[in-house]
Amino acid sequence: MIMNTPSSLPLSWLQSLLQDSQVSQFELVQSLWSDFGQLLRCYSPARQASVIIKLISQPATFRHPRGWSSQHSLKRKWRSYEIEQYFYTHYAPLFAGHGNLAKLITSDAQNNESETRLALVLSDLNAAGFEYRHQQLSADACKPVLAWLAAFHARFIHQAPDGLWQQGSYWHLATRPDEFSKMAEGPLKQFGPAFDKTLQQCPYRTLIHGDAKVANFCFSADGQAVAAVDFQYVGGGIGVQDVAYFLGSVLSEQDLLNHTEDCLDYYFGELRSTLSKHLAPEECEAVCNSWRQLYCVANADFHRFLAGWSPEHFKINRMLQQQTEQAIALVSARPQ
Repeated sequence: MIMNTPSSLPLSWLQSLLQDSQVSQFELVQSLWSDFGQLLRCYSPARQASVIIKLISQPATFRHPRGWSSQHSLKRKWRSYEIEQYFYTHYAPLFAGHGNLAKLITSDAQNNESETRLALVLSDLNAAGFEYRHQQLSADACKPVLAWLAAFHARFIHQAPDGLWQQGSYWHLATRPDEFSKMAEGPLKQFGPAFDKTLQQCPYRTLIHGDAKVANFCFSADGQAVAAVDFQYVGGGIGVQDVAYFLGSVLSEQDLLNHTEDCLDYYFGELRSTLSKHLAPEECEAVCNSWRQLYCVANADFHRFLAGWSPEHFKINRMLQQQTEQAIALVSARPQ
């Protein structure tokens, strides 16, 4: 869809952001979640390039699609966009030589009595050769994403998440009190705090993407290269939190049952190789061994979120239930 004035915003503001008075038409890529704005593409004659503009504004009426419309939820979502801006400004340049992601061209925030809004102007990944999106992949086709995640986690190993979420991911326990209170009583709720504590107490922490579903990866035509988008929930964590979430988003239940171990072997092979450039061999092995042991806990932690947020969700399958059983056994054996 082509439009002249997106989101009823002054065209002059967008032209000023782009430093290009000739910009006049915008393509709607998609609306942002729960009416928080729009993702637009436009061609800038001054730059001789297409760019992506992420326009964020607080909706007049906040309506969560699943009914979680509390002020806590609203504030968390707005904060996520501020953190994404901070990530692109301060952390993305540190990863530029290690993996593909969009470059922040400029950003701006406006606050007035009637509205608060934020704009991020990003390079266009489609124009950079990452124009394909997927909803489901085979286990083998997951490898480029697993390699990207391994590179990201290795680059930021032991990185303090200054300016980001102290705990990355949108589902961790501290940010989901409403959902936790709605959970049915049982082992999953009983051990939910222990899952969270176990993940946070891991001594080998890094930055995690925090929303590493397949929809947030852009693929090359041959599927061998990927770029990541949507860094709203980036922050501290351990790598298998991203891996568990990604595999659960892209593999069928049967593929999860049949190929999870193969995918983990590949991810940890890539992680070990990249970590070896940053850490001594013994610490590299310690990171990999610790994270692999905690893979079941990362899954159980996400299961805890789903059970409160959407207990009939299709992702609550045999694999997730098996992983949760393993996690309960693991945390039960540990001193709390």
